Formats: sequence, structure tokens, C-alpha cells
Amino acid sequence: MNTHSAAEKMLSTGLFYTARMLGHAFGESLTNGSRCMNNIKRNPRYTVIEEQHPVKKLKVVAIDGRRVTIDQLQNTALQFKRPSLLIGSNGHA
Repeated sequence: MNTHSAAEKMLSTGLFYTARMLGHAFGESLTNGSRCMNNIKRNPRYTVIEEQHPVKKLKVVAIDGRRVTIDQLQNTALQFKRPSLLIGSNGHA
């Protein structure tokens, strides 16, 4: 898990994430989830909404001004969903 892949995941689901939830989504530790959340909060390329109560949660609403994921953009451009064989290659990460 890196910061950009975590942000793309958060953008695609549209949910608020805690560090534990983010780490769990990638099969990583709480420490890695916390590191990615801090990187996302500090990096100006990510637009986020932060909740403090009852626990700290973060939601990514845009990446570089883009409010949809790369996969959603590709599906729109192709006019159909990309075949699963191509999705596994992760050529845009």
C-alpha cells in the first residue's frame, strides 16, 4: 500500500476511513494505515474531509481536482467496463 493507492481506494468508495480501517482494507498494519492517512492529510494534491468526533476519520473527495477514480474515467472513455484481465495489470499506479 502506498499513499496514492490508498487515496484512490478512499475516493472510489466515498467512505470515511480510520487508520485501522485503511490498513485492514489493504491487509496492512495500523501503523501503515496511519502513515498513509497522515501523508494524505499533509499533501496538497488531495482534497479531504476530516471528522474528529467520536474518532478521527478521513474522506478523500478529490485527487488533483479529480473527483472520480482513474478506473471510472477509463470506463467512461471506453464506453464499457474494462475487462478484468486488464484491471489486474495496474498500469496506472
